Amino acid sequence: MAYTPFQADVLSPGGQVFSGEVQQISTRTVSGELGVLRKHQPLLGRLEAGELRLYLPEDGEVKRFVQTGGYIQVAGDTGVLLLVDEAFPVEEYDRADAEDRQAKAVARLEQSEPGTEQHRLALAGKKRADALVKLADTLEKR
Repeated sequence: MAYTPFQADVLSPGGQVFSGEVQQISTRTVSGELGVLRKHQPLLGRLEAGELRLYLPEDGEVKRFVQTGGYIQVAGDTGVLLLVDEAFPVEEYDRADAEDRQAKAVARLEQSEPGTEQHRLALAGKKRADALVKLADTLEKR
């Protein structure tokens, strides 16, 4: 079944990751998995580390990315904006890199004093790194 295309933009601090028409977006938010079609109710949500899938209208191609967090804004008929901390194609995902990020996050957490802003940020970093390592299991099954 073909869906009506809508505009999607994925931006990171490094620049534009994707811009174009899609039929559907599937991503992970702090509330769980989210699927977006045209005319979705407006919403603003926080993204978690996970897989971002953009379903293209032309030939049914699915562009797959790893996102490390950020925000999603669904603005009715004007499209969807994803502001991601970092996003890269699934093909560039490296489990060893994810495990290295996890080890560094654990070290930062151990070096921070509980109750401080540094500790809160270290906890968030570890949670993000854990999710990226867990994502490896999902991606390897596909």
